[in-house]
Formats: sequence, C-alpha cells, structure tokens
Amino acid sequence: MVVQRHENTRVRQKQIIEAARKLIIRYGSEHVTVRRIAREDGFSEGAIYRHFRSKRGILSLLADYIEGSLLDDITKSGDKSQTPLEVLEHSLNSHLSAVEQRRGVSFQVIAEIISFGDKKLNRKVSDTIDKYIRHLRGLLEEAVEAGEVRKNVDLDAAATLIFSMIQGLVNIWALSDYRFDPQKRFAPMWETFRKAISAR
Repeated sequence: MVVQRHENTRVRQKQIIEAARKLIIRYGSEHVTVRRIAREDGFSEGAIYRHFRSKRGILSLLADYIEGSLLDDITKSGDKSQTPLEVLEHSLNSHLSAVEQRRGVSFQVIAEIISFGDKKLNRKVSDTIDKYIRHLRGLLEEAVEAGEVRKNVDLDAAATLIFSMIQGLVNIWALSDYRFDPQKRFAPMWETFRKAISAR
C-alpha cells in the first residue's frame, strides 16, 4: 500500500512539473503560479500543495528533470570505430536532435529558472551546466590523448565554447520560431571549431 502511494506521488509530481514546464514556455516563470498550474493540470491548488510546499519546490524538481535530460543527451556513446572527436560530434548531434524534438525546452526553462531569482535554484542550474561542460572537457581530453587536438588548447575554454555554441544556436532557433534545422546550422560551426583546435 505504501509503495502504491509513493508511486502515485511520483506520477502526480511528474504531472505537476510537466504542467509548470508548459506554462513556463508559454508565459515565462513570472506568470507561473500554483493556481495556473492547477488549472493547467486539472487539479485543485490543495492537491498541488500536498506534493509541493511552493512554486520554488516545483521549479527545483523541474531543474532535476532537466539535468537528467541534458546529461543523457550528451553521454550517448558513438560507434566504437569512431575517433574521440567523432564521438564528441556524434554526442552533440544527438543532443541537438533531442533538443529539436523537445523544441529547446531545457534551455528555455533554464533561462526562466535563472530569471526567477532564487539563489538555490540558480546554484542547481549552475551545477547542471558545470557537469555538462565537464563531460565535454573529458571528451576533448580523450581527443588530445589520441593526437586529434593540439596539446596547447585550453580545454576548459574549449568545452565552455562548445556549450555556448549549442546554447546560442538553440536561442536563435527559438527566436526564429523554429524556422531552421539546428543540426544543419551547427555543422559549419562545428567544422570551424574543429579546425581551430585540430592537431592535424
């Protein structure tokens, strides 16, 4: 009975944060209230407060889900025959494909959480981005060891630059009302970046 109740709680929490996610994309975080979430979700405000103490709690759990999806996107391994740089390119293209399917939701929600102005939430999002960048740095380190990337390349700067390219591209794509293929737009950006760091 306790297991069933716990499962029901998890399902309900997921429904609530999904409603919050939709509202953030539609209106921005400043317009997302427990009342609006309840209306979007088809529950009473009391039902939401049984699962979350406040809007901050909802955004915090939403940030956890975003971390999972972002890191899952870039940790999918490529073909074993690929070089480290090819694995990195494959990871980034997989990530952009997932971003396209989700209509750039993760990056937009991160921006909205930042605008919410809560220091703990901002730290949580910052930690997520740090993990993302550290994973990219790890892939670049493998490329240096394989002789694909020059040894004098600042890997922290290079990994941050990759993140910035992805985030910037997704922002431009969203602002254009999703009028272009982000993977096609990313291809020449990646080629320019690859040539700049290449050891060959």
